[in-house]
Amino acid sequence: MDDLGAHIRAKIAAGTLPVPADGAGKLWVGHGNGRRCDACDEAITAADREYEVDLAGGRTIRFHARCLAAWHDARANGLAR
Repeated sequence: MDDLGAHIRAKIAAGTLPVPADGAGKLWVGHGNGRRCDACDEAITAADREYEVDLAGGRTIRFHARCLAAWHDARANGLAR
């Protein structure tokens, strides 16, 4: 993906990727098992680490390491750029 940050900001603006007001919730890390990354939409394979974020309200979102970092960056910078 050429501009992961722009892709994530677009998903946040569209409401398909949340920006929780009360923080990110619980974070779990493990081996991927083929589920889709909520940021880049690509599979998180067994060769990848899967970062699973449990949000308030029961929603769970999953990321690759680079996607989690880009999501945090978008949240920290108020989606500006």
